Amino acid sequence: MQQTWSFVAMEYYALILNRTYLVRVEEGVLIGSVCRGLTAVEGGGDRLTREITARLAVHGELNDPASYVDAKTLSKAHRANFVIALSEVRSVTYNPKQKWGMGYYLHDGRVTVTTSRQEREFIVLGGQSGRDIARRLNKAIEAA
Repeated sequence: MQQTWSFVAMEYYALILNRTYLVRVEEGVLIGSVCRGLTAVEGGGDRLTREITARLAVHGELNDPASYVDAKTLSKAHRANFVIALSEVRSVTYNPKQKWGMGYYLHDGRVTVTTSRQEREFIVLGGQSGRDIARRLNKAIEAA
């Protein structure tokens, strides 16, 4: 029996928008649950922009992946939630390069999960190791 584990990652969509997921690895599946909506870096030249970006910014210890999780958002069903059977995964790769547009948000590169139908690029948030996540995902796929 495979041990359940998880990581927190952001995914870009529609070119510049983003979502944050709690991604769980369970017996034979990868389950992504939206745990935070749109995230922005605080800033802007005018008052309105500063107020909006302050509401969209992550507050808390940015090294702690839990700071990126909003319990209320996580508890709701979301159309962007996903389930991927590990048997459908063709490859998992780790890219240590920083993702453009992440500003001051601490992240350890990207983990890309490829199936026959899609490719998902997860930006590994906080003090998590993207290399370790990719290694553990590959082990889980081998065991599936």
